[in-house]
Amino acid sequence: MTRLLRRSSVRYLLRHPGQLALAVAGVALGVAVVVSIDLANASASRAFTLATESVTGRATHRVTGGPSGLDEEVFRRLTVDLGVDAAAPVVEGFVTLPAGPEDPAGGNRVLRVLGVDPLSEAPFRPYLAELGGGPGDAGGGFDLGVFLSSRRATILFADTAAELGLEPGDSFTVELPASRDRLTLLAVLEPADELSRQAVADLAILDVGAAQELFSMPGRLSHVDLRVEPGAAGEALLERVRAALPAGVRLEATGARQQTNREMTRAFRLNLTALSLLALVCGLFLIYNAITFSVVQRRTLLGSLRALGVTRRQVFRLVLGEAALVAVAGTALGLALGVLLGRGMVDLVTRTLNDLYFVVSVRDLALSPASLAKGALLGLGATLAAAA
Repeated sequence: MTRLLRRSSVRYLLRHPGQLALAVAGVALGVAVVVSIDLANASASRAFTLATESVTGRATHRVTGGPSGLDEEVFRRLTVDLGVDAAAPVVEGFVTLPAGPEDPAGGNRVLRVLGVDPLSEAPFRPYLAELGGGPGDAGGGFDLGVFLSSRRATILFADTAAELGLEPGDSFTVELPASRDRLTLLAVLEPADELSRQAVADLAILDVGAAQELFSMPGRLSHVDLRVEPGAAGEALLERVRAALPAGVRLEATGARQQTNREMTRAFRLNLTALSLLALVCGLFLIYNAITFSVVQRRTLLGSLRALGVTRRQVFRLVLGEAALVAVAGTALGLALGVLLGRGMVDLVTRTLNDLYFVVSVRDLALSPASLAKGALLGLGATLAAAA
């Protein structure tokens, strides 16, 4: 009897390929949208985390001011008056590369500019260790004295320089909100590993004084990074720092800032997730109707089978078996389509984040096994539930 039912099911599906294709397409589209949005969200979050860590480095705390930054006198007060050993001044901003032959990647690309003091960087950002030599030291392939004294000397990382078609000595144009400027590539640094490569993508390093001039911030800093060891001595130092800071300047833990940015985008990511689930519901509606239609079409056949001794349970298994075939085919197709859609979705998600929240550069789609597993579970489970 089981063999008879299986042959009946296969014969029906082969005679109605359009109906079968519609059901498979419903599952595939639902799974694809869920997976693509989840992968885009995960990729954007990962890129933000890596970019934040590349700027924060090993800093435990950060001294910040208002929108215009803080007076560089604060840095002098921290290092000279309070004796803070691990402190680094930072000027941070963003520039845009205009479309043109300098950017074969497509134009309007955003670079994160990090203005640093090489002599203060050793405790903070390990990928800048090569900047810590003395003037005239070419260990990193460049002269530190030129980096400190040149008005627009810039250091890029290998992948970014290669994608922009730049070599040491080349100049390139950058756009700011109200002006244009020219930077000169002094040297190229090679990231130590794949994680570092992703973290420093689209990062440009300038001397802190050059960055102040580039962003029209004379005498101002974006923030001062601190590295304070845990324990009673560290807590006492933090209390002295808080007491010495002028009005409008605050001390915050670096982790708190990252958490604030995550909270800021939570509603946006939740909306995207809800949209993906809505797409899955639409897919399930197609599946439900396709399965229902197939049963209604075979009412006479199923009645005949029941008269021949087929039980209700066997009919139920027949319908679920057909749904399982649809679920497997649709889920497999949906996962592949979801990865392709994700590559386009990640650009849209990044653009929205850049327009509404903060600048983040997402270069690669992070293929998360958890996202793929979730898509597969939804495709298979939801299809069987709809059929049941």
